[in-house]
Formats: sequence, C-alpha cells, structure tokens
Amino acid sequence: MNKKGLAVLFAIFGFMYILNYLTPFLADDYFAAFVWPEGVRINGLVAGNAMRITGFTDIFESVKNYFFAWGGRVPGSVFRQFFVWQGKVYFNIVNAFMMTILVAEVYWLSHEGKVTFSFNPTYLVWIFFSLWAYNVRFIDTCLWVAGSCDYLWMEVFILAFLMPYVRNYFDASVFKHNKTVVAIMLFFLGLIAGCSHETTNCWIVIVLAYWLYVSRKKDDLQAWQLSGFIGFCLGYTLLILAPGNFSRLQLQQNTGSMVMSNALLGNKLIELVIILFFHIFLWYFIISFFFKYKNLKNLFVCKEADLYLNTAKLFMLIAGGSGLTMFFIPSNGLRTSFLNLVYLTVASSFLFRLLEINKISFFDKASKVFLSFIGCAYLLVTMSVSLWGNFINYQYWNDIVINLDKAKVSSLNTVIEILPPPTSRNEKWLLGSGLHLVPIPVVHDEKHEFNKMISIYYGIKEIKLKD
Repeated sequence: MNKKGLAVLFAIFGFMYILNYLTPFLADDYFAAFVWPEGVRINGLVAGNAMRITGFTDIFESVKNYFFAWGGRVPGSVFRQFFVWQGKVYFNIVNAFMMTILVAEVYWLSHEGKVTFSFNPTYLVWIFFSLWAYNVRFIDTCLWVAGSCDYLWMEVFILAFLMPYVRNYFDASVFKHNKTVVAIMLFFLGLIAGCSHETTNCWIVIVLAYWLYVSRKKDDLQAWQLSGFIGFCLGYTLLILAPGNFSRLQLQQNTGSMVMSNALLGNKLIELVIILFFHIFLWYFIISFFFKYKNLKNLFVCKEADLYLNTAKLFMLIAGGSGLTMFFIPSNGLRTSFLNLVYLTVASSFLFRLLEINKISFFDKASKVFLSFIGCAYLLVTMSVSLWGNFINYQYWNDIVINLDKAKVSSLNTVIEILPPPTSRNEKWLLGSGLHLVPIPVVHDEKHEFNKMISIYYGIKEIKLKD
C-alpha cells in the first residue's frame, strides 16, 4: 500500500462528496421522483397523473414505461429513480465513491489491469485533473443525479468489465482457475455495461470481437471471454432495440428535431470545435507520441512495449469513434463527450505508463515543471472557486425550499417568483470555477417543463425566476 496514493483517493472522495452535498436535484431529477406514466415523453408529467415512487414496485413500473416510451438505458434509469426516491443523502456518498472508483479504474487499467492499492499519487492527481479540467459538462455527468447515473456510474461498470480483458492481454495465464465463476460474473457485468451508451459500446463490441478472433487463432479462447462478450452484446441489443427508442425517434421526427438541417449542421460543427478545444491536450499528446514513437522505440527496454501501444490505440479508437458517431446524430453531444474523455484519459495513461517503465520523459524538464505548475494552479483556483460559489447557491436554494414548503402548507394558489441567485450577478471571480458552478433548477419561464415539474414536486401552482 502507498499511503500517499490512498490519501489522494480519500481527498478526491471528500472533495466530490462536498460538491455533491452542495448540488440540489436538477432538471429530470424531479420527474424521476414520480412513476413514469405510460406513453409519455420525459418531463411530460402533469399534476393529474403524478404518482410518487414509494417502493421497488413503483420503480419497476416506471422503468418499464421508460423502456417502452423513451429509451433503453435501463440500469441508469433504475439507479436514478432509486436515489431520487431515497434522497440525496445516500446519493452524495455513493456518487463521490463512484468518481473515486473511476479514477482508480483508469489507474488499474493502465497498470496492466492489475488491481492493487500501491497507487502513485502523481498519477491519481493527473487522472482526476483530466476528468475535471477537460470535461465540457462536469456538472451534467458527475454531479447531476440523472446524468451521473447514466454517464459516470455506467462508465465505472464498463471499465470494470474491460479490466479482465486488459489483464488477460498482458498476462494470458490469468483467470485459468475458477473459469465458471468468472464466466458467470463477466456475463452479468457485460449485460449491465452493454446496456449503457449507444455511441461507445458499438466500438467496444468491434474491439472485443477482434480480440476474441485473435484469441481463437492462438487457440487460447477462454469461456469467460466469450460469456462476457455475449452478455455485453445482449445488453447492447436491449439498449438499441428498446421500443422507447423508436417512440422517441418518431416524436423527434414529428417535431423536426431529427432532421440534419444546415442550422443543425452548423451547431454540430460548433459543438465539435468546443469538444476538441477541451480535449486538445490529450489528442496532442497521443498523436505526437505515436509520431515520435519511431525515435523512442530503441529506447524502450521492456519487451511488452507493443502491448501498451496497441491498447492505447484501441482506447483511442473507441474515443474517436464515439465522437464521430455522435457528430452524425442530430442531438446535443457535449454531455456525451464525457465518454470520449474517459477513453482518451485511459489511452494517455497507457502511454504514460510505458514511459514510466522505460524511465523516459516525454517532455523536457522545463516544460514538465511549467505544465505541472499550470495544472496545479488550475486545480487550486477552480476547485476553490467552485466550492465557494456552489456554497452560495446551496444557501440560496435552501432558503427557497423552505419557502416552497411553507407555500405548500398554506395552499398558496399563486405563481411564486424568486430572485436570481447571487452568483448570477456577473461576478467575474466566478469565471474561476472553470464551468463547475452548479445552476439552480428554476428558469425564467413558469411554463418550462423543469419549472412545472418542480411545482408538482413541491405541490404548488407555479414557480419562476424573476428577470
């Protein structure tokens, strides 16, 4: 065990717990507190058919209706509804743990898939920095209940599923014993992981299929490899062929939101530029590394250098393929770019690991010191400003909730107008949060679906934000 490495993980957990504690329910979370009505789109709930979730039977009914009306991300939907039902007290702890586990998984993957507690603290800080600084939608994917269950949590399951394959790639002798137990575990883990993300899992299927083909040619195909692959493919099939996908597609086609118009194409190009801006450092490092590989090849002393390079290429393929797939889907992809980021971070970690083993520095000493200083300064400023700004919003929203509860008790039958939060007054210092400032859930239009859901949730007539 490395005490400094474990201390870094505890620090990440503590920081994420505080951020989760300061984050209220947002957007779809209020809708998730109710049983999803049959045939209704998301946030299509009206007061007349609002039924609160009160047990696991309600969750099952709600997820079933979701599956037939809106989409196939069943595991994320189950987690979301359970924790909205139970409240954020439990979610805050589990979600902070999930981010900590994701950081550890990226570390374990890059260390040949070995699960140990001998962490290099510098590596852990860099992995968290990547997931924090290069994430276009950190709040949506790592703090928001609905978004975290769909993105952060499911990535934890996917990386856990991929870890045995990576471990086996570096050491073919592992998992030779207890084949039946491992095969059953991998099947169910693959089933959950496969039913998660449309844009990345198709590329993972291709990568795993190729690996099974190589293993078969070497006459080294094991039962657990095949069972995990079957489970993953089955989960992905349920995800893609969910009746809700077709209902949602028909609805979006009727509204014209699925037509790739010139305006939408322009928005997708802007979106692509934004994503590349956030991920540019990782892409630069990976691509320039392979350009310099010929010059560095003679310096690699480890015989397994090609294993690290090949694995990095495969994770880079998944990241690039996911981004390319999302570009041709006429819907917002900024949130989905978190998936690309995770796989880019894993790919970069493999290359860093290769350099570490061979005691080679990719950057010269001056550049390394400069980049380390800039990175630490960015973390210190953005984390500090985020904590303070989110604390201000937390206090503000808590006062609003108290008033909403009073309005419910007094059966107030008027529109409740609330003042904008203090953090919306264009204080320039808030820019230091680096897009990590959690918004309040209320918007200006009282007819907006989010405001309507909050009104139903708190049992009042209407609520809106003052200009």
